[in-house]
Amino acid sequence: MLHTESTHVVFTTLYAPAEEARNSVRGMEDNAVHAKYIELFAELKRLERDHAKEKQKLVKDKDAAKSQLTKTNQTKTKMENLARELQKDNKRLREDGKRLAQCVEDAQDELLQMKNDIAKRASKAKIQDTKYREQPDIVVKVVCRYRAELFFKISRKTKLSKLFNAWTDRMERTGGKKGDGKNIAETNQASNEPSSANQAMQFIFTHNGRSVDADMTPEEAGMEDKDEILAVELMDLTENTTEEYQEILEPHYQKLRKNWTEEPQEAKRTLEEIFDGVVRERLKEVLRQYELRERHFECVIRSKELEVLLSRARAAEQKQLAEGEKYRTGKREEEISQLKKELEDSQNSQMQMFEKLIQCCKEIQNEMPNNEHAQRLFTFLQELEQRTPSSANSQNRTGMVNGKKAPADSQQSPAGSLS
Repeated sequence: MLHTESTHVVFTTLYAPAEEARNSVRGMEDNAVHAKYIELFAELKRLERDHAKEKQKLVKDKDAAKSQLTKTNQTKTKMENLARELQKDNKRLREDGKRLAQCVEDAQDELLQMKNDIAKRASKAKIQDTKYREQPDIVVKVVCRYRAELFFKISRKTKLSKLFNAWTDRMERTGGKKGDGKNIAETNQASNEPSSANQAMQFIFTHNGRSVDADMTPEEAGMEDKDEILAVELMDLTENTTEEYQEILEPHYQKLRKNWTEEPQEAKRTLEEIFDGVVRERLKEVLRQYELRERHFECVIRSKELEVLLSRARAAEQKQLAEGEKYRTGKREEEISQLKKELEDSQNSQMQMFEKLIQCCKEIQNEMPNNEHAQRLFTFLQELEQRTPSSANSQNRTGMVNGKKAPADSQQSPAGSLS
């Protein structure tokens, strides 16, 4: 029974189409059958040629889509690399901005400190000026270690020669005896007396370790109230010695007399020159240190300015680079959008070709409904209709191209069968 059923199935499968073909040509003449056969054979060859052309075109479209996909992936990789580089540049720009802000803050702090120092100096000078206006006269103490200590009241604008003459006159009148200092009123009275024409005593006056010139004023010498002036008397130690020391000191006397001048003013001038030389050297050293300090300060300010300018130049350069990268990024995005549009166009054209192929298959099915080749084409048509919508509705472009690959490969079997 089973053998009979299988035999019936084989007969139905193999011989039923032939039986149908014989029934269709039964009653027809040989010339009509031959013409019908030639027409069907020509139609078959034409369909095979059209199918081969469509298949070749689909292969080319698939290769073009693959190349476009490869280009798109390469562009995507380039965009990712560009994004990473832009992130690095942004990070470096933020660091440079922070460093520049710190430099600007340091410069502002230094400028604020300088401004405060200048304000302090100005306030100090203003206070000193106000003090000078409110207290034009000061009391100065003149001290001689072996003579006396006297107080003098003198104006800040008066020359010190008047004070020195008053001191010398007082020492000559009192004989140079050390005692209590007179009061300020007596000192002013003595300072108003004229000095003698020929002074026997000579003094050198110093203030804070510096020699004071008689033509200077207390303001120029930097004297304040209750300051001290040290008076040093010039004495000739080579005269009025006792006889017992005469023989011992005679060789030294000869040397002193050789280099000693009889002019008190000349001796005073010599000592003043010595003091002036020492003070001059000290002032030169102070000036050198001040100049070095000013140069160092100028170099520091210049270096800060250069750092600020360099930071600004770097910021401008980084900004320019960022703008260039932004422009290139926009251009790349435009290219990507254009490529996507071209890819969509190619996919739409491919779908249209699929629709044309489906239409051709339907026409063949309608013309030859009982032909074995038509049955196979109809089966292929059904598979193609099932696969095409899923590929058309896919969101991933790569999945769409891969979804069309199966129908393109499945076309080889009917093509081989038709050939």
